[in-house]
Amino acid sequence: MLVTGTGIDAAIRALQAGDLVLAENLCAQARQANPFDAAVVDVLAMIQLQKGDGRTALATINNAISIEADQALFYSHLGIIRKALGQLEESGQAYEKALELEPNAPDILYNLAILKREMGHLEDSLTLSVKAADLGTEDSAVFNNLGAVYQDLGRFEEAAEAYRQALKLNPGHMGATGNLAAVLAEGDRVNEALEICAGALAQWRGHPEILNAQSNAFMKAQRWVDAVGAADTAIENAPEFAQAHYGKSLALLTQGNFEEGLPEFEWRVRRSNFWPQRQYGQPLWMGEPLAGKTLLVHWEQGFGDILQFARYIPLIKDLDSPPATIIFDCPAKLAELFKDTPGVDVIGDFGDSPPTFDAYVPLMSLPHRFGTNLETIPANTPYISNTLTDYFTVPDLPGTWLKVGIVWASDHGTSYRRKVCPLDEIAPLFELNTIAFYGLQFGGDARELEAHTSRKNVVNLANDLGDFAHTAAVAQQMDLILSIDTYIVHLAGAMNIPVWIILPYTPDWRWFLDRADSPWYPSARLFRQQAPGDWPSVINAIHPDLDALAGNAK
Repeated sequence: MLVTGTGIDAAIRALQAGDLVLAENLCAQARQANPFDAAVVDVLAMIQLQKGDGRTALATINNAISIEADQALFYSHLGIIRKALGQLEESGQAYEKALELEPNAPDILYNLAILKREMGHLEDSLTLSVKAADLGTEDSAVFNNLGAVYQDLGRFEEAAEAYRQALKLNPGHMGATGNLAAVLAEGDRVNEALEICAGALAQWRGHPEILNAQSNAFMKAQRWVDAVGAADTAIENAPEFAQAHYGKSLALLTQGNFEEGLPEFEWRVRRSNFWPQRQYGQPLWMGEPLAGKTLLVHWEQGFGDILQFARYIPLIKDLDSPPATIIFDCPAKLAELFKDTPGVDVIGDFGDSPPTFDAYVPLMSLPHRFGTNLETIPANTPYISNTLTDYFTVPDLPGTWLKVGIVWASDHGTSYRRKVCPLDEIAPLFELNTIAFYGLQFGGDARELEAHTSRKNVVNLANDLGDFAHTAAVAQQMDLILSIDTYIVHLAGAMNIPVWIILPYTPDWRWFLDRADSPWYPSARLFRQQAPGDWPSVINAIHPDLDALAGNAK
């Protein structure tokens, strides 16, 4: 792009063309003519950001705002700079100020919606995304983001509609094409997803993102060889494409192939949506001797992941040359459960400011560091115990012989919606009136049980669960936990409480395939869908076994 002319317009054209030196020179010339031209200062801030100097850009944009404080554009750019610096809360505040000044600016609504989504505030993101789309924008990116939010919320039909609108506006939007295929597969419309991928690969031959979407769809169909093959082709065409490596790892691990799967699983930390993003200057621990040093183990992903993989921390001290000190960066909500974990010297919710350490490792990298395979999974349970022995006592129900805690829903978005078993599907089990059923469901979904508490053998304990330590105290009083795949099954398994886990047709990798037991949890039993969405057959399989268990308890 040829840039001609002088002044701010020329500086903007140079910035858009990527000629940062010219853009900066043009801004300098403009500032010599008028040092108080806030628009020039604003452009200079964005040039500095593009050069990678976010701190200077922040000072510069604040200078622009001090000169002219009523410009929505300046606050929008402040939001962009704050986000680039990792200051997400402050970024949101800047975008909100921009919207106060210009409430119907689609680009500001779009940027704030993306930020809210990345922060996990999905309902806020949805409100902003819908407003941006309703303004009649012709920007396909707005509808693509709207689809992504719907997808995160598990509203797959609406997500597909938004992606289709993005493609109507821009048929060449490769990202929306891949997203549409992904959401159709997530909604068990696998054949449609594969058709879209096939058409897209004819248009964008060998494109890594489409191949990754195809791999994911093959996994939902349990076509494992095809899934790995598509991922391999994506990696051949884009060796640094972290999502393809991660997808391949899931296909391999689901089949129990740890030798190939765990190295690929390490790519998860390079994904843009890996959580939490940590910025440490110290090296990543790869298993080398750490005698006399301090190792930081930091949590990652969901509560269930932390409960499952914390089992590895005590093993670190058993190495030939272990660290002198282990710091466990643990969410505050779980800290009480792990405060007495052997090998943990320091525990806390440290975020980006942990105590001094020499090396670090993400929690879910520990299986790879220990060379885990199916035969060597450390399954010595319990490794979590109830520390609240005097907490709430679960009431006995007259005429019942067995206490069964039930959980049927989760609010963890797209990767969980297939796992949700509607309570109405579970309700036929309540006819087993010698069994006391106790609702251990968190959140708004817990209210669904009220339709059944007129039965003498159904009680809702939602108000008595409290934090994780309190939930552990309640769970320990159960004879059995019956749950979908969510954190409670990991808590029960880690405490060696009998737990029956009801799984979707294509489960999370950790439950593997075609087995009714779990090498992670000796107390677990697995009940699997035989077809996508087929919960009735799962409950029908559980019914006689639960009845027999109650009979044996008499």
